[in-house]
Amino acid sequence: MIRCVSEGKSGKYFAYASACELSGLVEFNIQYFSGWPKLAWLARLMPETNSVKLFHGPCVEINDRWAVEAVWAGDFGNGDFDQTDLVFGTGIRMRENRIVFVSSGTTLDRLCYCWHDNSWYVSNSLPALLAGANLSLRDDYHQYAEDISTIFFGLNEYKRLIPTTTDDVRLVYFNNLTYHNGCLTETAKIDTADRFETFEDYALFLAATAGQLANNMNDKRRRQQIYPLTTVSSGYDTAAAAVIAQRTGCRSAVTFMQSNSLWKGSDSGQHIAEQLGLSCKTYNRTSERYPLEESIWAAAGRPGVLNWTLFDYPEPLCLFFTGCYGDEMWDRRQWNLPYPFTGCTLANGGIGEFRLLKGVFHCPVPFWGVRRRSELHKINYSKQMEPWTLHNKYDRPIPRRILEEVGIPRHAFGQRKRLTSHEAAFLWPYSADSQARFCQFLKRRGLRVPSAMSIWLMRRWAWFENLAYKNIGRRLHLPDWGIRHYLAARARQLIFQWANGELREQYQSGFESNPSNCQNWAHSI
Repeated sequence: MIRCVSEGKSGKYFAYASACELSGLVEFNIQYFSGWPKLAWLARLMPETNSVKLFHGPCVEINDRWAVEAVWAGDFGNGDFDQTDLVFGTGIRMRENRIVFVSSGTTLDRLCYCWHDNSWYVSNSLPALLAGANLSLRDDYHQYAEDISTIFFGLNEYKRLIPTTTDDVRLVYFNNLTYHNGCLTETAKIDTADRFETFEDYALFLAATAGQLANNMNDKRRRQQIYPLTTVSSGYDTAAAAVIAQRTGCRSAVTFMQSNSLWKGSDSGQHIAEQLGLSCKTYNRTSERYPLEESIWAAAGRPGVLNWTLFDYPEPLCLFFTGCYGDEMWDRRQWNLPYPFTGCTLANGGIGEFRLLKGVFHCPVPFWGVRRRSELHKINYSKQMEPWTLHNKYDRPIPRRILEEVGIPRHAFGQRKRLTSHEAAFLWPYSADSQARFCQFLKRRGLRVPSAMSIWLMRRWAWFENLAYKNIGRRLHLPDWGIRHYLAARARQLIFQWANGELREQYQSGFESNPSNCQNWAHSI
């Protein structure tokens, strides 16, 4: 049996076990920093001294066998978040003679790790790891954004290395990391979903998962209360996700009133939220200022869901339901991407750094049972789904049935594909303060900085040209044209480095401040 004892202000924890479990004494030195992001953590594992240092933000839950910032489909007190793929957030779990670092059950979050200075560093934040290991990204490496986007090709094909000025950092999505005998290895998550042979099988699975997440989220043993929030739109995916989120007790929704096209109209899901009995707050898709903007650029080097920073997330913590990955899981079209994780773009769900700052657990409903995508495709083509099949290019029988069976009329949703994310036509910060800091970053490197008017003109020209090509040139099968690729490439070269550098400094400042007393948070379950 592992037991854990705290020692005053040092924050030390000593874990003991029988000889068959742990070889010798493993010393844990655990400290939290009140100035760190709510959900961030960084572990340093030192094989030579058989010790582990864990640093974390104020809202990470700590137990004598685990540390976690997540909601999962399981009992909170058991801490078995390493025994499920229905986990949203990350954590660290001691298992006999192993330590398991658990990633989120999606490819929209990740773990980072590296070997440096005779130690393993593992974190749920790239800038936290850079600060803890004293590493820096390379100014002469211009492919960070492109490398990160390769997660689109699935777990077997993405580029894992993030080059730094010294030792490279590795990324891991969906899978866990297991520390044993001084080594870190990537390990697959347990597949907890049964086979989906009918729509009813899938519907029961969604309902059961929603119930388990609700119980975990509302567990009285949690130190911080979690409030659910869901997105809702006029499309299929977020509207269906809102129906499922409602079964967790969610009563609040957010939506955007515009799409990013001139002629496709509003994407607001206000009418759907009202029919579901959800209170709904509507936001403009764009703004002159985006809170914590650098945290979005730091995730993937693209703006993606920058507008999600405008939402008012409930405090102190929020379980945030979205429809990300619905295109791949629920669409009736046959995709030429065989592996179940392919087709997901981190740029469109990249709130990995932002959510740590704001205290958000990102829970994209289509990822539930993600390894059953081929079974859902068969259900889409089954005779039982014919009443909910439209036989057009925008056809998703499963979410349509989910919505229509709770009383949402057919004409109220899923009529036209609309997008609200930020296009990557011109990569440059949007907020005035972010632009100023990025310009100073470039000037310190002796680079020419365009004037504010030039930035304004280039952004609008790139937007217009991108819109024209997508709606005219692509339909006419013309080769891509224009200067927007040049504009994007020039900014992309350093915007990822700038954003991660901004956050790295914040983590470094946290290290330099006095750590809080572990007695303020240590508890036993």
